[in-house]
Amino acid sequence: MFLIAFYSCKNENTKTSTNTLAKLDLKKYPKSELINDFELLTNSLKEAHTGIYWYNTEKQFDSLVGVQKNLLKDSLNGLQFYNIVSPIVSYTKEDHCDIYLPEDVFEFLEVNGTFIPLSVLSVNEKIHILNNPSEDIEIKGFELKKINGKSITEIYKNLFNTIASDGFIKQSKYRWLDNIRLSTMYASTIGQPKEFEIEVSDPKTNSNTLHKIQSVNKENLKSISKEVGLYSDLEPAKFKILQPNTAILTFNTFHNVLYEENDIEFKKFVSNSFKKIDSLKVKNLIIDLRENGGGTEGNEDYLFSYLTDKPYNKYKDVEISSFNYSFYQYTDYAKEEDFKELENDIKKEHSLADDGRILRRKDIEKIEPLKPNPFLGNIYILTSGWTYSGGAEFSSLMRQHTNAIFIGEEVGGGFYGNTSGYGLELKLPNTKISVDIPLLKFSLDVDKGEIGRGVIPDYPIQPTFEDYLNREDAILEFAKKLSAKKTLPNSV
Repeated sequence: MFLIAFYSCKNENTKTSTNTLAKLDLKKYPKSELINDFELLTNSLKEAHTGIYWYNTEKQFDSLVGVQKNLLKDSLNGLQFYNIVSPIVSYTKEDHCDIYLPEDVFEFLEVNGTFIPLSVLSVNEKIHILNNPSEDIEIKGFELKKINGKSITEIYKNLFNTIASDGFIKQSKYRWLDNIRLSTMYASTIGQPKEFEIEVSDPKTNSNTLHKIQSVNKENLKSISKEVGLYSDLEPAKFKILQPNTAILTFNTFHNVLYEENDIEFKKFVSNSFKKIDSLKVKNLIIDLRENGGGTEGNEDYLFSYLTDKPYNKYKDVEISSFNYSFYQYTDYAKEEDFKELENDIKKEHSLADDGRILRRKDIEKIEPLKPNPFLGNIYILTSGWTYSGGAEFSSLMRQHTNAIFIGEEVGGGFYGNTSGYGLELKLPNTKISVDIPLLKFSLDVDKGEIGRGVIPDYPIQPTFEDYLNREDAILEFAKKLSAKKTLPNSV
């Protein structure tokens, strides 16, 4: 009953958004073409997405598919169709399963789209404004309460239904909508008015005021993002001594390509860092993973191998749904030479298990050997909703096998693993919407977490909005103070 009630509520939002977006000058499609694309998408997800029922039953998924299919009608445009199918992709509850607007819709938004001129930051589920939308409206630092009469809570709930995240993790969705993504998602999901009426609350007086603000185009919106500077180019990794006996290792990615672009070799950086840690007699190590969205498989193992002296098993198993797929012609493997190569790789690396599942062979991606002189001092790990994929896997290993203390936000990736690795990019033949379908279900050999959640921090801390304005790192400062007064053994 809860499932139907929830999606009935969501579908009212979908109807509202599709009606609002119907007025845009976009190509419209006959119902027959929309049905064909819809069925291709849902059938392909069920055929290839190995983790599709990790957090949902097949009955629940089919129930949502039926509800959404009933919204199809003649002469919907690409954005309207996107808003009907994106909740289905979101309902896979896997952030590696992404949906993309068709090229013509993307270009329309780039040239003709109208956007609310705001950059925002979520702090404890309150949405704070990072810029003044015009010279005569000074609301930087105010809390955003409503847009065009609809509460920000309702708006975020609506947008969340179109954004995939692992399991039931909300923090990664809040982080995704930071900066100007609230504006871009509002435009593609709710509407594109020429004028917005917003209600804001002054944090100093707790008084609410209404303001009418004019929309901006995409170029102006990008300028707002640059001006705010919420995100900037980050080094892939860095090592620093913070205070006597305390060092920090920051890993903003595990992706080898990003290290190579910065003339860094990941494994050499890690080994050199731990040589310094050993020579300097460091007792407290802070590992900052707040911007780490994962990357190359095995790098998280390599880092972990320096932090434990106990043998461990990383994955219970790695599963794939099939040795071949029926919809290659609509994917980036449409050429026979490409899909044959994919099938050969799958067959080389996987075999049929006794229970009927297709599992990766144990000699593929072997566990990194433990290092002879690991760091067994006090470890503090900083995490956020951006900590994902390989960053989340590393976090799960540290939670399972060490006494590391976690500080910050819930990890954005699922505690028990993810579906990623090999993938097929499906392009729907009529609307041209694209969907990345991940093929490999990685099940970590862990048991100390909650299903559908990320690693929960021992100290759940979010910086205040004032911390952001003053460029103060409250999470790091907390870790430094904690490391200065606590001495906890690392190995269990």
